Amino acid sequence: MNKFKWPKWYTLHILISCTSLEAKHLFPCRTKLTWVNGIAHLPEHMSDPTYIISSAFGNVDADYCHNPSSMTSEYDYIGFLRDGIQASGHQMGRVTREVDVLVDHLRDALSEVGKSGKVIHIAHSQGSVITWLAAKKLTSEECNRIEVISFGGAATICTKEFPFSRCINYYAVNDPILNVVPAAVKALKSGFSFGSGMEQEIIFLASRTGDPVTDHGLLNPTYLEALLWEGQRYQSLYKSPIGIDTAFIAPLASSASWFPNFAFETTKRFIVAILNLIVLLREFLRSIFMEIRGKRGERYEPVPFI
Repeated sequence: MNKFKWPKWYTLHILISCTSLEAKHLFPCRTKLTWVNGIAHLPEHMSDPTYIISSAFGNVDADYCHNPSSMTSEYDYIGFLRDGIQASGHQMGRVTREVDVLVDHLRDALSEVGKSGKVIHIAHSQGSVITWLAAKKLTSEECNRIEVISFGGAATICTKEFPFSRCINYYAVNDPILNVVPAAVKALKSGFSFGSGMEQEIIFLASRTGDPVTDHGLLNPTYLEALLWEGQRYQSLYKSPIGIDTAFIAPLASSASWFPNFAFETTKRFIVAILNLIVLLREFLRSIFMEIRGKRGERYEPVPFI
């Protein structure tokens, strides 16, 4: 009985391929982690989320591109409304200084990692629509070296529109932002939204809190769970197994799940204030209506003549 023998050249090819894969895993390409925030973030509110993101991705440096707020304090509701109006303008394609700043930020990161490196870019809420506008100013070659991870984005970012290395859009199923993102709603109804490859690019997450406003927060339980998963993926692909410390994952998940998200605490206070105002206005109008109705009900009774 004749035994089958692999051609020598094919065996050599397999050995070289396995060796190159091992070398790639041990010595991955150079990467840079960046992120851009949503509305209502003052400069002093950037350091804590940056620390959490860095920790989730294996304690690599994370550089933020600050999307400034019109708010002057945590109780500046007028500034909060201005942020919302600006975000609406971004959705309609209006390019502002924030977009140009992000373009420069991404190009600096690309320059830092070099031609063979990759930028991992995280965007949240308004930061996603700013990233969407910034992508229109990047070249195809620049997009090819960027991975985009979006959470509760005011715009969906997909490889069908931009040639990014990878796009993933996470949405909580009860996230209020879905009311203004038709593409995500369409994907939710159809159940599927694949990009140019086989990876699903819009992923819907079950609520971990039951509160729509809380679920929209980047560092609240629903999106935090996905962020931690993305951090594990990053470490498996882009960090050498030599010296990796994964012990932080469990304590981070338990400690950061209560992490107070300033922007959405502000949102809650704003909504409560509006509801209280509506109640007061309703009571005021009701009292006026009752007074008018009472006056109309009064009839003139002539004094009897004696």
